[in-house]
Amino acid sequence: MSKPTLRHPSSVLPRSRSMTELITARATAPSLLDPNLRRVLATRIAARAPGRHLGALRLDSYRLLKEATQPGAARSAFQWSPRTSRRLLGLAAARRVVSGRAASPLAAVITELDAVAERASSARARPGALGSWLAEAPDGVRAAVIAEATGYATDVLGLLEVGRLAHGIEIGRPDPVWAVPGAPWISLKARRDLEVPLDPTTRARSLVALRSGRPTARSLDDLGFVALADALSRPDDPVASRVIGVWPSSGRSVSLEVDAETMRRAARLVVSAIENRSRAAQRAVAA
Repeated sequence: MSKPTLRHPSSVLPRSRSMTELITARATAPSLLDPNLRRVLATRIAARAPGRHLGALRLDSYRLLKEATQPGAARSAFQWSPRTSRRLLGLAAARRVVSGRAASPLAAVITELDAVAERASSARARPGALGSWLAEAPDGVRAAVIAEATGYATDVLGLLEVGRLAHGIEIGRPDPVWAVPGAPWISLKARRDLEVPLDPTTRARSLVALRSGRPTARSLDDLGFVALADALSRPDDPVASRVIGVWPSSGRSVSLEVDAETMRRAARLVVSAIENRSRAAQRAVAA
């Protein structure tokens, strides 16, 4: 099995200039995702998927790699916390700064937090939403939320020389999700933070994904899966030319040039993860 193409691993935290150059480096003309791959992947997932009665399964990069190492591991219920809220608020704050609606990440986070809480108090947020949680959070928790989200927004803004980038850069666009035809309770989610257009003629683009900790031997699989899930959710758009992973806390970055083998490798990992989940569910029933 060939490995995905790797470009420019960096052992130190990249400055915005070098990171911008990496993101916007010349790319080959992209192509659409092979429709046969999409069809075969959907068929194989549907044939191997755990039954609908076992609940919905959404695979993002974290869950995909977890299934590879700990098949059937118990999933803890999601809860809002300063840590789990930092990405959503941090990306929204970064958008405010880039658009000129806020002078700094801190000011942007405070404004965004107040806006989210206000929507909840005016009964426009669903129960369990971030705004509902923030509206009831004590001052100490809100302070921790502000600190975490400001750090995330600062990490995002520190990656880029915004003035050098083409118009159309998207920060914090909703993560693409592909519900599997034939098994819609199974879905794939591409968790990425930025999308940067490279060429308006070919519609080439780069995706950027911030991650915690430091890169591991499975990080290329993470980035390849992001490219696949993104492409599956946008069948009329060319596949992203590259996916850049950034680990701000360890000062590392990895750029993956996306090709047909990247897509095939990611698809095989998805099928394997689904098979692992199904086998674990069958063992649990038998026990």
